[in-house]
Amino acid sequence: MKYKEKKYQPVLVKEEVLLDYRVHQEKLNKNLKGTKKDYGIFFTPEWIIDFMVDLVDTGSIIDKEIYVLEPACGLAQFLIGIKKNKPALSKKAKFFGVEINQDVINYLKSLHIPDDIRIIRDDYLLWQSDLLFNLIIGNPPYGIPSSSEHYTIKVSPPTKAKYKRQYETWYGKYNIYGAFVEKSIRLLKPGGQLIFIIPATFMILDEFKKLRKFLSQNGGTAIIYMGPDVFKPEADVSSVVINFLKSAKFAKRLELLEYANGKVKTVKIATDWQGEVVKFETKYTKNIEDMCSYSLGEIYEIRISPRTSEIKNNPCVLVNISVNGKEYLPILNGRNLASNMIIYEPLTGYWIKKTEINKLRNFFSIPHIVVGLGFRKNGNVAAAKEEKCYPWMGDVYHLLRRNNLFGFSFDMSDSDVVEYLNSDYVKKYVKDMYREITYHLSITQLKNLPLPNKKEWGKIKEKWSL
Repeated sequence: MKYKEKKYQPVLVKEEVLLDYRVHQEKLNKNLKGTKKDYGIFFTPEWIIDFMVDLVDTGSIIDKEIYVLEPACGLAQFLIGIKKNKPALSKKAKFFGVEINQDVINYLKSLHIPDDIRIIRDDYLLWQSDLLFNLIIGNPPYGIPSSSEHYTIKVSPPTKAKYKRQYETWYGKYNIYGAFVEKSIRLLKPGGQLIFIIPATFMILDEFKKLRKFLSQNGGTAIIYMGPDVFKPEADVSSVVINFLKSAKFAKRLELLEYANGKVKTVKIATDWQGEVVKFETKYTKNIEDMCSYSLGEIYEIRISPRTSEIKNNPCVLVNISVNGKEYLPILNGRNLASNMIIYEPLTGYWIKKTEINKLRNFFSIPHIVVGLGFRKNGNVAAAKEEKCYPWMGDVYHLLRRNNLFGFSFDMSDSDVVEYLNSDYVKKYVKDMYREITYHLSITQLKNLPLPNKKEWGKIKEKWSL
């Protein structure tokens, strides 16, 4: 898989075609607003379609009969894009789109799409196909499937149970796009190509460890990081284009690339990828790792605060009441945390008796470090010492120093560690390594954060002036 140093313009199609798509998108946005939300639908910008279609490797397709598929096809933007931009392939190919929503299909048919595009109404994840495909391309839905109001994609418990039984990569709070990737790879012919635009989260989150391993075992994977602006203002999500070739020859091959200023540049290439977390690396991140003898997870146990749903359902928790401050404490969250400072104010509206704090988490009663990881906007990893032992909720982590550190020559105090975590050195490390992939660092990322001893911390500050 090779990438040309080619400049991609925001618009590579005739203006009237682009305007037509904008009109159709606006109509569907207005008429199917609820449907879009429930099914995780996001329309793809026209320039992204052209960018992805340009990645299609027509030279490797030697079959007399060529089959092209767009899952969750919506307006069939990618199939039409191939017919427009790949005329030689279009003449030989048979085109299929799968779409679950009949209203979208009805609207699509009203647009008088080409007769040789066959639209199939079905749930793609449960669809049984008699065909294998040379090319699968598209923009699958994003979201955690559930019947709960807290999640974006509405799926009944029996249907979700079917998904979980059918997909070997399903793990934890799986985002549905991961199942679309697995399904599509299974539907590819040997040598077939998969081109999807998906959230970048699969690169680093634990929920996708099985998917990453599945990709590494079944072919070569190229990941083109597109950044957080592709779907704005409709959606604020960092996206990648995944270009996968189903081939035993290229198994364990990984290419990480980055799109910037209209060009694609190679970040790194690996030939022994086993599905590990995919990270960006710079001279700075490598230097920091080389200069630190420890990782945060070696020195601290890392715990997470109770989620909002757990707090709401806890019989010990009271909501928006006038309380005696000597008997009750407010439950804090990320808004109460800044760099080296905790704001002990009732911002959440939740309260609990001091004597019942251990019923939330037993470590709340122990002085420790708290870390808030909403870093995407400014790169900050806000940390502070929790010495008053208040209860917490939401996206706040708790660092509890391990007791079994015999043999470790780690001499940083908790105050020293707080200084380090709040520093520009960690801010730069996080931004260089993980870009804007997620709003919050995961426990795994936090555990792997390099941690120096006092001497190493001094050397870092001497070497790098930030």
